[in-house]
Amino acid sequence: MKIHNTLSGRKEEFAPLEGKTVRMYVCGITPYDKSHLGHARTLISFDIIRRYLAYRGYDVKFVQNVTDIDDKIIKRARERKMLPLALSEKYMAESETEFLALGIMKPDFSPKVSGFIPQIISLIEKIEARGFAYSTKTGVYFDVAKFKSYGKLSGQKQDGVMAGARVEVDEAKKNPQDFALWKLDDEPGATFGSPWGRGRPGWHIECSAMAMAILGSTIDIHGGALDLVFPHHENEIAQSEAATGEPFARFFMHTGFLTVKGEKMSKSLGNFITIEDGLKKFEAVHMRMLFAMAHYKSPMDFTEESVKAAGNSLASLHSAVLAARTYAPQKGAGKKRLELAAREAKENFILAMDDDFDTPAAMAELFHFAKSINGACSEGSESAEEVKAAGKIMEELLAIFNLAPGKSSDGKAADEIDAVCRKFGITVEGALEEKILALINARQEARKAKDFARSDQIRDALAGIGIVVEDRRDGSAGWHFSA
Repeated sequence: MKIHNTLSGRKEEFAPLEGKTVRMYVCGITPYDKSHLGHARTLISFDIIRRYLAYRGYDVKFVQNVTDIDDKIIKRARERKMLPLALSEKYMAESETEFLALGIMKPDFSPKVSGFIPQIISLIEKIEARGFAYSTKTGVYFDVAKFKSYGKLSGQKQDGVMAGARVEVDEAKKNPQDFALWKLDDEPGATFGSPWGRGRPGWHIECSAMAMAILGSTIDIHGGALDLVFPHHENEIAQSEAATGEPFARFFMHTGFLTVKGEKMSKSLGNFITIEDGLKKFEAVHMRMLFAMAHYKSPMDFTEESVKAAGNSLASLHSAVLAARTYAPQKGAGKKRLELAAREAKENFILAMDDDFDTPAAMAELFHFAKSINGACSEGSESAEEVKAAGKIMEELLAIFNLAPGKSSDGKAADEIDAVCRKFGITVEGALEEKILALINARQEARKAKDFARSDQIRDALAGIGIVVEDRRDGSAGWHFSA
């Protein structure tokens, strides 16, 4: 398996530092407002990466922090006349619910800044003891000039970082590029006692302290969005390695921006779409599909049309799975061609994902495989066992993206199916799929009895709620969701 390492600027062979355990830390949200689809793009990308690593047999210890104390949170809390931690708790809880709706796995650990103050103070003391920090009237700062390899992640040169260019401006600092480890402050509800006086952590120190406290001094993979390369991840490297003398992270991975009309989606630009609004307008699985169809490193523009196209693409893959589930072969079928297609699809899928998680190439294999499954079902040329086995492989691979059939962001589909069942006097307890199959079987029985009016009514009722019935050459029927 090869992963593009931002630290080296090239793909490198990946192996964990210790056995099959992958220590992975991804920078999470700063909850001063609702999370937007730019956050969703990054977190879904790393969710897919995490799931694939687990699929390949790795034990992934996944940490995703919450920055619950921050300048933006304090400013917004003042505006809302709230305590900072109350504000961040509110938006954090909302975001966690939205992430689950998007099919994102919960992190193994979700550390918050407010819960790691002792570890943060301890780390600053280590940095200070090794001569990489100094105190001023405003706080404790990291002395960038003393860390000779500063800039190795971003390519920034120490003498090229200008005051005000994404760095903190403070006349008490030795150099403009020096960054805060501890800010002296007495903001109610957001400050803590420390050896340097009451205050709060700087932005960057939190992630180093939490990552090392949970995962150890050297982690395998550190991830985040592209805009975190500098200064956040650059500064994490400097302070962590200054404290321990060991590499902080072996691989750095960064997701490309989600844009709207070519501009990065962000709260500061005011061009963001909240996850809440996205979930109201689009199916969660369609948004996951959209993000999965782009490489995690590539920028992508978000439009309603692109989500709809992604939904159509996902429906075509689901159609193949559902065709395989309901397949009834013609007599004497069994040419073994689908068995070979399934083996090749799985092998090529893994090759694509092993190449820096190339999801577009992996998806291309799934589309090709779906065509083979649908063709075999239409022709009735393969045995039932072979077709059903192929369908299970398709489900297995889709599950890595959490896109297997049956995923839905709400109960609307189930309610609609129940209503159709009641209309035609069909009582079925069980999963959504079982109820749909019961309706299709009722339609087939009506056709056999030459009750074409009832047959057409069932077909039209299913079509009205987005379920397309497929009549096959051999007289059987399958179905799929329309997009």
